Amino acid sequence: MATTGQAVTPAASTGERRYGAVSISLHWLIAALVVTQVGLGWYMNEVLPDHSPAQDRIQDLHISVGLTVLLLVLARIAVRLSHPIPPLAADTPMWERVLARGTHLLFYLLLLVLPLTGWAIVSVHKGPISFWGLPWPHLPGLGFLSAPDAKPLRRSLTHFHVYILIWIVVATLALHVAGALKHQFDGRPVLWKMIPLLRPKPRPGA
Repeated sequence: MATTGQAVTPAASTGERRYGAVSISLHWLIAALVVTQVGLGWYMNEVLPDHSPAQDRIQDLHISVGLTVLLLVLARIAVRLSHPIPPLAADTPMWERVLARGTHLLFYLLLLVLPLTGWAIVSVHKGPISFWGLPWPHLPGLGFLSAPDAKPLRRSLTHFHVYILIWIVVATLALHVAGALKHQFDGRPVLWKMIPLLRPKPRPGA
């Protein structure tokens, strides 16, 4: 019987299996929210006037989405740790195995660091933090960032969050998608493992 985290639906004659319903749902929900965050961040910082009411509204939405991503990523990590992931095809080269696993680990790290740094930025300010209209606590231990002489450090944190981390996320996402598409068309299809209605195809020579 399939579990809620990682199902054991086999591919035709390969013994491979797809991810479970919870993992698939979290994967696509997090992906959609991350893409949304990139768009909101660009619109907020590059289009809207600074300190305008419109920018404040988009920023509140950006914060709520970011905190949602943080909670969902924590749930995704819990599922990942409690359920074994579907193995790669037996004939996958070692360098591709290392790259695939390394990319996944980097993704998890980035999807934790990105919302955490955003949370830190808004926590430095004295105003309340709203999470979909509900109060959200400030990140503790950041009193030193509120000091007047810490302004350069605050600017560096904001720059790291807005202009460095996000581009690393975009580059890692592109690498992840490119790897999945490569496997899809080189005889080792993998998209069926994460797309519920997509059926596995028999492997050549199977």
